[in-house]
Amino acid sequence: MSKHFVLINRIIYVVLLSYSSQLLAGSDVFVDFEATLGFDDNVTRAAEDIDIEHDGFITVGGTGGLELYEGKTGVLTGKVLLEGNKFSRFDGLSNAVLAGKLNYTFGFSSGFGAPWFALDLAYGATEFNSFQRDSNIATASATMGMQIDDATSMRLGLSYRDRDAESSVFDTQNASFFINMDWAVVKKHIVYVTYKYDQGDIFSSLNTDLYNPGDLLQIIEASSFIEPVDDVFTDKTTYRLDGTTHFLTLGYNWVQNLHSSFDFSARYLESTADDVDLTYSGLTLSATFFHRFNL
Repeated sequence: MSKHFVLINRIIYVVLLSYSSQLLAGSDVFVDFEATLGFDDNVTRAAEDIDIEHDGFITVGGTGGLELYEGKTGVLTGKVLLEGNKFSRFDGLSNAVLAGKLNYTFGFSSGFGAPWFALDLAYGATEFNSFQRDSNIATASATMGMQIDDATSMRLGLSYRDRDAESSVFDTQNASFFINMDWAVVKKHIVYVTYKYDQGDIFSSLNTDLYNPGDLLQIIEASSFIEPVDDVFTDKTTYRLDGTTHFLTLGYNWVQNLHSSFDFSARYLESTADDVDLTYSGLTLSATFFHRFNL
């Protein structure tokens, strides 16, 4: 077991001790299960067609949650996430995730249309079949949401993410803003759109043998770090740059009952480097089944 999982296991152990005392008190406990089939058309995050690689993936995960505290205006919930991701063509991208999360959701009014707020802190370890990508990841976020009318709801928020990887090329720090709109077009059928703006580190891969020295020199000079041989894309060099990424997600959620739903989404991203003329894009398609078990 790597140092990443040893550290996060200690954190999860402390959380579970807290859970056990709450369970004896009869607090609400739930487990969220999800399974996803997906396709990513640019897993190399490459700018040129000659370097772009695609892959399909399967994700299976579960999140256990427990209400740790309930006050007059808010609820504190602790969560533990365990997830596995299996890629088809590039097994080095396959990974396992273990993470702990605290969520505090609160509001100042229970009236229709009154805004609610949420604060989240999370810390976890992601173990890849690629040593370079093994990471500890910490995130913090603040969200506001509200029901606009009977069919429409909105969420917006800010977040910060810090990734500490075995290879410095995958050490990333990113701040982002997002806004989401949901529309219940008919009963049990919801469509949604989410836009996210992300500022910070981006990384991309290329085969250096296919580029002229002048273009390579510009990338090298603009890069924060370079990994000469990527241990997943072994014919490519991976480099990290400062940049901006725009995400646009369109989705459809088919509610089955109070506990289950199917979700289908398409997420488009476009990243642009700050200090060199480089832009890449990618499209991820996914189909997911969700189910909540109340214990």
